[in-house]
Amino acid sequence: MTLRNVIIALCGLFVVAALVQLVYGWFGWLPVGIEAAVVLALVIFERSRYQPKVDRSSGEWRATGERFEDPTTGEKMEVFSNPQTGERDYRPIEGTAGRVS
Repeated sequence: MTLRNVIIALCGLFVVAALVQLVYGWFGWLPVGIEAAVVLALVIFERSRYQPKVDRSSGEWRATGERFEDPTTGEKMEVFSNPQTGERDYRPIEGTAGRVS
């Protein structure tokens, strides 16, 4: 199960909990505050997790010959690898930035 699915499931549980609180009477702000803090922390964690952390200035980067179209942006991407560290880097191919097919 991906992190995104876990977050969606937790949000669904929090909505159900809020409805139960509404139907059976409000029993305090603490449970809802804790739920909101957990969801906020998960969203921040998920967004920070996908930031590129590749240092392109160190080592020798080589094109692998792999190319693909990014499904979210429509950009054509090329894959580079650093044989010293095993890292991979995905770079837009010049002239295709912002183009959606």
